[in-house]
Amino acid sequence: MSRASCFLIVFLGVSVAQIGSIVPDSKLKDFEGKKFKVSDFYKEGPVLINFWNLACEPCKKEMKHLDVFNKKYEENKFKVLSINLDNSRSLSKVKSFMKSQKYSFKVLSDPRMKFFKKSGGRIMPYVLLVDAKGVVMKVHTGYNPGDEIQLESEIREVLDLPNPKLETPVK
Repeated sequence: MSRASCFLIVFLGVSVAQIGSIVPDSKLKDFEGKKFKVSDFYKEGPVLINFWNLACEPCKKEMKHLDVFNKKYEENKFKVLSINLDNSRSLSKVKSFMKSQKYSFKVLSDPRMKFFKKSGGRIMPYVLLVDAKGVVMKVHTGYNPGDEIQLESEIREVLDLPNPKLETPVK
């Protein structure tokens, strides 16, 4: 078996093992130092949790779409929760980036990547689609343009909404 095949098998095992499990609860801080429990975000409805850092260009591209989804499905009690993985030395750059983007979703910090690792994260961007009970319904790793179409379809499925033919919301 080639090295690439081994990686793929391990990678798929991580993703599949997460579906159906309960997302681990953690307390994380926002950039003002206020603490939040992850479970508080999915109590009212499904939440998409995305993990990213500033050096990850695919992460930043994906986040534009996540912002659209956060706004579009807000009335369905759907939220996006963004978890930044940059260390504390990069905090000012992260704050500056977030301020310039004006995203509609909450951003928390996991500088030691504890929550990321407990959640099965290995590669960024890493996305968990979690129902209102905290059950992981879908897992996505990486991002390529067009992936947002499938992701929106899965969001609509978790929200129990019909799935019309979807178009790319942001270019």
